[in-house]
Amino acid sequence: MKMSDIFGKAVFVTSSEACVSPCFFGKFNAKKDAKTEIAICGLGFFRLFINGVRASSDVFAPVTSHYFSRENCYCTVQFGEIMKSRIYAIKYDISSLVRDGENEIEVSVGPGWFAEFSDKCVLCYKITSGDIETYSDTSIKWNDSPITDYSIHLGEKQDYTKHNYDKNGFSHDGLKNCVIADISQTEYYLQDCPNDKVIRSLVPQKLYDDGEYSVYDIGENISGTYVFRAHDTGAKISVSVSEALDDGKFDEKHSHKQAAEFIADGKEREYSLTFTWQAFRYVRISSKAELLRVDVIHSDIAKTSDFKCENDVLNWLYEAYIRTQLCNMHAGIPSDCPHIERRGYTGDGQLTCETVMLTTDSKKFYLKWMEDISDCQDVNSGHVQYTAPYFRCGGGPGGWGCAIAEVPYVFYKMYGDIEPMKKYYPQMMRYLDYLEAHSENDLVVSDQPGLWCLGEWCVPGAKQFSHPDIPAPFVNNYFYIRTIDRMTELAEKCGRADTVDALLKTRERKVRAIIDNYFNAETGDFCGNVNSANSFALDIGLGDERTFENLINSVRTKPLDTGIFGTDLVTKLLFESGYFDDAIEFLSREKYPSFGFMMRSGATTLWEEWGNPRSMSHPMFGAVVKYLFYEILGIKRCGAGWENVVIAPKTNTTTGSASGKITTEYGEICVDVDAQKNVCRVKIPKKISAKVVFDGEIVIQN
Repeated sequence: MKMSDIFGKAVFVTSSEACVSPCFFGKFNAKKDAKTEIAICGLGFFRLFINGVRASSDVFAPVTSHYFSRENCYCTVQFGEIMKSRIYAIKYDISSLVRDGENEIEVSVGPGWFAEFSDKCVLCYKITSGDIETYSDTSIKWNDSPITDYSIHLGEKQDYTKHNYDKNGFSHDGLKNCVIADISQTEYYLQDCPNDKVIRSLVPQKLYDDGEYSVYDIGENISGTYVFRAHDTGAKISVSVSEALDDGKFDEKHSHKQAAEFIADGKEREYSLTFTWQAFRYVRISSKAELLRVDVIHSDIAKTSDFKCENDVLNWLYEAYIRTQLCNMHAGIPSDCPHIERRGYTGDGQLTCETVMLTTDSKKFYLKWMEDISDCQDVNSGHVQYTAPYFRCGGGPGGWGCAIAEVPYVFYKMYGDIEPMKKYYPQMMRYLDYLEAHSENDLVVSDQPGLWCLGEWCVPGAKQFSHPDIPAPFVNNYFYIRTIDRMTELAEKCGRADTVDALLKTRERKVRAIIDNYFNAETGDFCGNVNSANSFALDIGLGDERTFENLINSVRTKPLDTGIFGTDLVTKLLFESGYFDDAIEFLSREKYPSFGFMMRSGATTLWEEWGNPRSMSHPMFGAVVKYLFYEILGIKRCGAGWENVVIAPKTNTTTGSASGKITTEYGEICVDVDAQKNVCRVKIPKKISAKVVFDGEIVIQN
């Protein structure tokens, strides 16, 4: 849509001089007995008040996008890439907040990710009340907010002594005129993706006070903000946070430089972060402040699943994954971590998307993120960036860029909706062209000059920023081939059966390159099976019986050696090949490196690395959680969507009794297995056709 389609005659306005986070003030007329609605966009994030009352509990709204082209965009500058762009607006019904006649609108706006595009915050709105319309224009006034310094990664500085601020942080002292903001041409959309909200609040427990600072334990790793009081005018309150303690003391290393500073005005108010979140378990705050609570904030996405069994590690894995994933869903982006980078990495995102869709109500969230992936593809070369929306980052061609196909494919499988796959199919073809252009002897060997070309990532013992032993071209060819398989499977449904022959011929070449370069005919291994390389080959139908035997032997006799993708692939292959006990043992290990090691180390969220982690809130390894439902509870789709299912739960001495549920568009599917009594109870919505198999016998078929 064009801007005028949403905002009519309204214009974007901004502060007339430099301001970190301005507050805007306007007036409008309304009819109390008419529906009053506002279409609004404040960039980066805004909070809206009507007659002094907050209009919504949304936080970090609107969702982040690739707003428009910018001069500091690395790929644009270095490689002349052209990406699509969009800005989201939100509509609110504010009928209950208005009065007859004149009303006041107040909007505070913070930089958010928009600071990557502009050094000024901007605001645009249109208010409709019956036949009365009001548009944002230069009659709007502005003033400073308490926020004097800001970084979306690090924190805020707030000074409440600058002006006489009311309870909402607004001041009418010395209001100034706005000016029109020059917003580059872009596409506009009404947002249909859930915003962030304060989901729950936690009471912190004080660990110690050294006289200057008090340190508190929240009890779990979260994303959100602390909330405190400070009674003395001019009191300077410093706050920093961390994911860990170091010998019982606050750990600076795992604070990731997240901090904030507040200057109090002595009024009875609550202080907290406004336009960013922090990720932490421990809070260190000036002793003269009274820490009240910690608000957990993430996208308003419900957990729609449950899982429990008699294996403590698997129970921990499920709970830790859910917590980690939700901590990494902010402003419409599934991030890699909620503190250090906060970016929507396409590698992590495509890996975990099926598990997210299975365990949470995230359909609209992924409809939005697929648009981000689409937007960040270069229209010329077909290159797909490592993050969506695009911010400079690192990654690899296949394991990251192939998200352009993988996320729509999984979306179809989970929801039965083929439209995204149809929509992005031409872009998938363009990305395969890009991979072809960056191949030598049919191996994907490079990305753009100066960009990373990773394959597997975060294998045990690998240095953080060095390539692991498994060759990147091998892994990237795997993703090339797998993407071809996804596309040819659904080509006819997408109306693109004409592409199949050419894709299959390309597949033959890429397979031959893997075999010629990485297969050892004497042993049956690929790449010496280092970092479980055999799992990549087996997943696309390569290798022979020795290949799988060698993988099984490696799993049984060696410490876990898998990284971001291999961990999921090994788990999948073990379960699908009938090695249930081996798969459970693989997931349940307690000796480093393992999930059990994380659990015994006191982790409440998943780590980026198996040991000595830089980040303690990384969801990527949690992709394996889907197998708890598919294999232990035995809940599986027959085709796309959940209209037809097979339920065949498994139990053994390792998992024992197990219970859980998922939620489909037709309702909840629940499974409860009592291993001691050898009893299985299931709950299946009426609209779902199901076959239930227990102990090898069909017990229900409808």
